[in-house]
Amino acid sequence: MYTDLPLNNRDDDKLGRYLFAEEIANGLVNSFADNNESIVLGVNGHWGSGKSTLINFITEEVTRLSSEIEKDIIVLNFNPWMFSGQKELQNIFLKELYLKFESQKGKLQKASKKLADFLGHLNWLKYVHSGTGEAVKDAKSFLDGLTKEKDLGQLKKDVDELLIDSKVKLYITIDDIDRLTPSEITDIFQLVKLNGNFANTIFLLAYDREVVTGALEKQFGENGKKYIEKIVQVDYTLPRISRTDIERLFIDSLTHIFNSQDIENAINSSFKNLGNEDFIKLFKSLRDVYRFNNSVKLRLPSIYKELNIRDFFLIEALRIFKPEAYDFILDSKNELTDTDKNQTFFNSYSGHNKEESKSEFIEKQTLDSLSKKIINDLFVFDQISFVSHTSTEDLIREKRIANPNYFDRYFNLQLANFDIQESVFDGFINSIDIDEKIRILEDLQKHDKLFQFLNWIEIKSLNVPPEQIERMVLATFKFSDSIEYERETFYSFDSDFMIAQRFCSKQLDRLSNQELRRSVIEKHVTDSIKTLSFSSFYTLNSLLRAKEMSDKGELYSNRMWYGVFEDPSGDNVSYGKELIKWYKKASKKLFQEYLKRQDFLNGQELIFLLPDLKLHNSSFYDKEFKKLISDDRKLLEILILCITRSYMTSGTVTGFQLAKYQLLEGMDVEEIKARLEKIDGDDLTKDELAAIKFFNKAYEDGFEEKKYYNFYTLEDVGRW
Repeated sequence: MYTDLPLNNRDDDKLGRYLFAEEIANGLVNSFADNNESIVLGVNGHWGSGKSTLINFITEEVTRLSSEIEKDIIVLNFNPWMFSGQKELQNIFLKELYLKFESQKGKLQKASKKLADFLGHLNWLKYVHSGTGEAVKDAKSFLDGLTKEKDLGQLKKDVDELLIDSKVKLYITIDDIDRLTPSEITDIFQLVKLNGNFANTIFLLAYDREVVTGALEKQFGENGKKYIEKIVQVDYTLPRISRTDIERLFIDSLTHIFNSQDIENAINSSFKNLGNEDFIKLFKSLRDVYRFNNSVKLRLPSIYKELNIRDFFLIEALRIFKPEAYDFILDSKNELTDTDKNQTFFNSYSGHNKEESKSEFIEKQTLDSLSKKIINDLFVFDQISFVSHTSTEDLIREKRIANPNYFDRYFNLQLANFDIQESVFDGFINSIDIDEKIRILEDLQKHDKLFQFLNWIEIKSLNVPPEQIERMVLATFKFSDSIEYERETFYSFDSDFMIAQRFCSKQLDRLSNQELRRSVIEKHVTDSIKTLSFSSFYTLNSLLRAKEMSDKGELYSNRMWYGVFEDPSGDNVSYGKELIKWYKKASKKLFQEYLKRQDFLNGQELIFLLPDLKLHNSSFYDKEFKKLISDDRKLLEILILCITRSYMTSGTVTGFQLAKYQLLEGMDVEEIKARLEKIDGDDLTKDELAAIKFFNKAYEDGFEEKKYYNFYTLEDVGRW
């Protein structure tokens, strides 16, 4: 972690400040070695330019050079921050100076007593507390004998003579003057003015001239620059850190703040040329660089896999240095993440008004040009260029802030309850363990995130090698073995079962050739038949429908299993026969297992299976189905399934019909009517009783097609 503390070690100097300090220190020590005059030296620089570091380097070098020529010096680092008011500052300053003299004992013992005398006239003792030590007690005893009539000028002269006689150079540093209030800045310069003419004394003042000038003008109503010139004899101005140095120091320090090589690699791969990024222009000083890097170090490790790192850096820079731009983004999610607005203009739903584009929306804000440029970089893309474009899928793959699903991550720096960690996507795409992939899908299904996850997998896995696609498909097929088939809309397009089936179809289309696609299906089907899964039966059923459409030239690229039949040179005839062979085997084995365990298939799976079982295993079906419906309760169960095969909705009401084509082979209407009339209704459920009434109503209406009734009330819902 980088701190705001100034440097003390020349080895840490990255801006060549020590060379500058050596030059100043050499002039002070050698040019003023035999000169008893006082000097006030100013170090001017903007906030964060390294003034404090330069002062430290100067005093270090002065100490070294003075030691080499055997000159005694005293360095007093006076910190005015904890005191306010000119009188208190003066008294505390002289108190600290007195204690420095006392620490010398030999050479400056007399000077310390003279200084104590001087302090007595400033009523210093009321500021002395019992913890000051023996030196203060001596001073107090000394002061008890003083009279108020003593000449201050003479006392000052006595202190000067003692300083000259001792040949001790006194260096007094006062730092961070520009951080004080205007009145406190004025007090400091008054303090230096009052005490700056002690002999053998050198004041080193650090300040931002622009800030100090403004404070002095506000306090005195006169030219602040001239006021400084009256007090400061020599003024050094620190050069601004060049843009090149800021870029160099930022990149250098950034690469050393993380203990994780993974994070460093992720950062390096996120930028084509980090030094050319616009957000670096927000750094005005080395302090800004350290402030940004410290924030990144604290915030990035826990979230770097969940975000686009470049977008995060841009947002973080705005948060720290341009909070008004950051707040604008936070408040404008809907406008900035609307992908339609990436075009120059787009029509509103009315078709009459042209709404502003994102870039126009950003441009009209009262933000500085650099902030607007960074915001445009984050949110505005050319989606209609024939040369290059950024699609919605690109935004998802790259975890960009411009995608509404990722936007909140950049501000919460944590995943929302509905969000999915990037490590989960990576695990499903990259793991070679099929069982691990299945566990991921099972967990997502429990949390109702399967649809979102598989849709994003299609986008995020765009460029993965074929073996990874194959593993994802086989894992999803195997996962679908454990999902119950549900009919929610036409062909169950909204069920988890169909979500998994459609995903497998789309992923297979991405494999390079038809033969490879068919080999993956064969692995799934042969394994699933062994383990008796409805999933493989459904896959085979939909493949046979796709083949039939392909034979008619009606299988289009948006249809399931298009890639399995798209190659006209493939042997679809032989492959179709292979599918039918597997299909016959799967349907028979499933029904055999159902006869053993009637909880093996749910009702919708059973009603889906039976017509195809009759088609491909007719004699087996005739024999076993007749046994199945010989039980009255089982007959009612099958009858309910037949009724619910066809439905329509009218408002909030769902209606059903019962036409003869809905009844399964082996269900004779006259036989059913006769049996239903003999059933004792006392032990029947509400649904079973309703099914009997519904059948009788349909029988009376001649099993009219496209006429729908409320299942329970038999109210006419309408006609299709």
